[in-house]
Amino acid sequence: MDYSGKRAEICLMMSGQTIPPAVSLNKLNFILAGLNIERSPVEFLESVAIPTRSLKEHLERLATHAGGGIILSTCNRTEVYGVADDVEAGIRQLKGFFDTIPGNAPAGYLHDHVYTLTGDDVATHLFNVTSGLHSIALGESQILGQVTRALQAAGEAGTVEPVLSRMFHAALRNSRRVRKESGLGRNRVSISSLGVQELQRVAGDLEGLRVLLVGAGETGKLTARALRRYGADDIVVTSRSMNRGSILAEELGSPQIPFEQISSSLNATDVLITCTAATDPVISADAVRAAMATRPGRPMYILDVGMPRDVDPASSEIDGVTLISLSELQAKSERHRGLREEAVSKARVLIEDGVRRFKERLTGLESEPVIRTLGARIERMRREEVEQTLGRIDGLTDEQSVAVEKMTVSLVRRILADPISFLRSEGDSAAEAVQKVFALGKVGEEDEDDVE
Repeated sequence: MDYSGKRAEICLMMSGQTIPPAVSLNKLNFILAGLNIERSPVEFLESVAIPTRSLKEHLERLATHAGGGIILSTCNRTEVYGVADDVEAGIRQLKGFFDTIPGNAPAGYLHDHVYTLTGDDVATHLFNVTSGLHSIALGESQILGQVTRALQAAGEAGTVEPVLSRMFHAALRNSRRVRKESGLGRNRVSISSLGVQELQRVAGDLEGLRVLLVGAGETGKLTARALRRYGADDIVVTSRSMNRGSILAEELGSPQIPFEQISSSLNATDVLITCTAATDPVISADAVRAAMATRPGRPMYILDVGMPRDVDPASSEIDGVTLISLSELQAKSERHRGLREEAVSKARVLIEDGVRRFKERLTGLESEPVIRTLGARIERMRREEVEQTLGRIDGLTDEQSVAVEKMTVSLVRRILADPISFLRSEGDSAAEAVQKVFALGKVGEEDEDDVE
């Protein structure tokens, strides 16, 4: 009986699955460097904010400085994820990359504000971020789109390692599970709705107040819908993109003004909301001051959710002006986080489970070369013994020969079950131990003559 064509099939039977391409062992060192609104002054965070339109050029620069990675830049964080052969060198390179974002910053001036993570902590952090646990508005869903776009941009730029892509996909999958099973997905809020709630708290009833909404992107749309829910009935829209502004204005049934008329429109504005992706302030303190001079005794409420900030922060010092920024919303979110502690606790358990599952899958991928070599060695031994045994027994029917074949395959599979489980759960140390115990030699060279 010819057994030579069965080795690959039996190896798959022993492992219990189709074996995917192996991942290089030296590409599992995850690294992260970043700034966020919880740990850094806003002026530092906004200096490294990267608008979507500039992401490609920054990814190209990241490839030059650190060999590639993924950049996640949102209203409350800018983080760079990567993998490195040398973790310490990789972290230094990521920190050096941050120095290049502002363009004219002295080397190292951001380093005191940049946090870093390595290894498993990177995965745990990303799973938390993607689930909305590190968002200003706890559990908000916008982060899903932002993480997805960051991954897509890195893929298009060719700066993402396969193992890093796997981690991001795993985090996205798990975040949907977290929102569904923990309760974070129920009654969820966004930065926009949180901001409008705060506006209502300080300004009172929004009905009858003239609202100027600056920005018609995703955040602008969410803000407009929140305004309607909270009773605002007099909304004026403006955007650098006349087309997007027109679409939002039509949805709201509101008038639209040219972007260049913002300053002249402030005189009649009670509530100013800004949410653009501009890299410099859109509204100066002088423009706000001039508007307030024409309306003594009439207050103005400003909600600035842009990053970098759209409104000069000096505007908060003008009499009659109340300025609400992301920093205030962050503080408010922290105060109310305890109200959803049960959902947060459930979310953390699901995140821990998700990270564990991801590590198990990744460790399995890392162990597959050893599993293949071990399977080939044991299968060769099984085949030799079966052929010798059947050759010494006369008169066996085909049915009996097949029974012996099945019995020995089953026996080998049972013997290998524990070593394979050990390999897939323990990673590099297990692979080394199994290689020594079974005298496998250098993985990939064993049984080369048997490869078909």
